[in-house]
Amino acid sequence: MNKKAGIFLREDTIAAVATPPGRGAIAVIRLSGPRAISIGQCLFQSKGKSLTQHPRLMIHGAIVDPETQEIADEVLAAVFPAPHSYTGEEMMEIYCHGGEVVVRKILELLHRQGARFAEPGEFTFRAVRNGKMDLAQAEAVNSLIESRSQLARALSLRMLEGAFSKELGEVKEQLIAILAEVETQIEFPDDAVEAPAGSAMKSGLRLLWERIADLKRRSIREQRFQEGIAAVLAGKPNVGKSSLFNALLGRERAIVTPHPGTTRDSIEGVVELDGKPLTLIDTAGLRETQEEIEAIGVQRSLRLLNSSPIVLYIYDASQGLAPDDRRILDELRKSNEQAGVILVANKYDLLKDKAISSLEDEDWTWPVISASAIKEGGIDALIVQLEKETANRFPAEAGSAYLVNARQESLMSRMEERIRQAFLFLEEASPLEIIAEELRLALQELAELDGSYSTPDIIEIVFSRFCIGK
Repeated sequence: MNKKAGIFLREDTIAAVATPPGRGAIAVIRLSGPRAISIGQCLFQSKGKSLTQHPRLMIHGAIVDPETQEIADEVLAAVFPAPHSYTGEEMMEIYCHGGEVVVRKILELLHRQGARFAEPGEFTFRAVRNGKMDLAQAEAVNSLIESRSQLARALSLRMLEGAFSKELGEVKEQLIAILAEVETQIEFPDDAVEAPAGSAMKSGLRLLWERIADLKRRSIREQRFQEGIAAVLAGKPNVGKSSLFNALLGRERAIVTPHPGTTRDSIEGVVELDGKPLTLIDTAGLRETQEEIEAIGVQRSLRLLNSSPIVLYIYDASQGLAPDDRRILDELRKSNEQAGVILVANKYDLLKDKAISSLEDEDWTWPVISASAIKEGGIDALIVQLEKETANRFPAEAGSAYLVNARQESLMSRMEERIRQAFLFLEEASPLEIIAEELRLALQELAELDGSYSTPDIIEIVFSRFCIGK
């Protein structure tokens, strides 16, 4: 067993600061374990109410070194007797001043009384171990902490409240029922089911397969929320890409000059549109160049153009689409068919009385937005179009979607494949033992999802992503 993973299985008392490191008004120090309250009481002194006589009530007092009687800090404290706590075991929380020296002193005193410093995620692991939540809910805790958009927060909260776990529980019930039927037929071959019953089993497997596929479809990788859907700003030099980039971000992130080739490399910034994160990528202008560094930037721009899910292709409205623009757009249509392309006719303020040329004769169906980054005209219309393109890349059923990590996505894919194989074996009248084995393996994948089966290595992988104190 991995030594670090083995620490999680110990029954000792742990302590950690649960607020971010550094100076702050308040810091929260958390203890959990069989001696959490007794250790805390060794250090906490109050002239008022007793901690144990008033559980879950914040009481004013001081943390005092029992050896020197020196006051470490004036604090508030509360105790949470088992099992009515976050971890399901005895807990105590100390709310002290947020200076680093103060926090370190209190932690040293707790350690001296026998509390071990907690590993990342160890409090939440104990909550899982003690039945306060399952593994899927525990991972939602971390997703909620890492949320960078309102939608990510909402989806993480749904999982923490148990919506995802409930669906997994229903899938498990269906899977166990089908497996039990298959194993009954293996044990009692003389009582093999007739065709109608076999058809019902086949129908049940198909419905289970479709349900897992639907669950996968409604699941979004949390990486997409951390990094955002990519939207690349591309076009020839000096068409105003960096100015538009800054206008969309609402701050000066890119250097803007009238000289072509100012942007040599891609620059990124994240905005939130209707609760969904969007990563804007400003790129080097697309042109032939002999300058080595700029040429590398141009090649990177072309790669992003051909791979990004959303493309803002910017051109100078006063000049119209040049032959080079049309060539680039024609190649884009062939190389990146799934991209949501928005044509941005920038600098329309320079047109005066001249109208923007129509693109209706082109074999493109992409929307055209007139904009002026300098005068901030058309930015609102561009944001509305970006919101539409971003929304198209998230499940329409946001109210029933889930935010999953790579581990969960992989387990769901493997579970779906096991069910699919079992269904195909049943259709081919393969031996029931093979079908039963596929169903058992699917059940094992599901057990790793909800944590009803977890090896120490899985525990370490999951909880190492957590911050200390959670």
